[in-house]
Amino acid sequence: MDIDLLFTPKGESGLLASENFIKKIVGVILDKDSGHLSLEFVDMDHMDLNIPVEAEFFGRLDMSPHMHLGAVKEGKIAQAYQVPLMMLGDPHRAKAFEKVKPPKHPLDSFNYFIKSCVLGQPVHRDDTGNEDTIGCILGDTQPASLAFVPHLARQHMFEATTPTAAPSMGPGMGLGGSSGGGGGYSGSGAPRKYPTDEDEG
Repeated sequence: MDIDLLFTPKGESGLLASENFIKKIVGVILDKDSGHLSLEFVDMDHMDLNIPVEAEFFGRLDMSPHMHLGAVKEGKIAQAYQVPLMMLGDPHRAKAFEKVKPPKHPLDSFNYFIKSCVLGQPVHRDDTGNEDTIGCILGDTQPASLAFVPHLARQHMFEATTPTAAPSMGPGMGLGGSSGGGGGYSGSGAPRKYPTDEDEG
């Protein structure tokens, strides 16, 4: 499984995987000392991601009480929900975001997120030595073109929200960002602009 960390211009964060997570994730933890993310599963097990987050993204993650989680298979969104994002060694984080609730409509919220993401980096690769896998997991697919698999598409239809409504992510959002630039990643985890429709032209 390969996993990318993505951001929208407003600072929302999420993890996009190349296949479905087999077990339900209940939280994501960032260790700022090492820069690594850890996925906490419902059965108390965990998965440590093997590529550290670039320090320049820590500020964006500080302002994200929740993280979007999703998976894309054969060009379709096959999994989508949100979980709390926690920081090791930050005793005040829970208090700061105690009134911030997860989105009421998780599929609509993820759909807004994935179609808005413009910046990202790899945070997990099954084969970290394979240079061919270090690029964004979507390849040439534009995030804005992604659609849900049929059973999620039906669920999404029942979520009565405005399609472009952004979820309430708490204080301090609007962290800027860019919507242009080249697609993909290079090197060992260096941040790159995420591919957008503008890149096609």
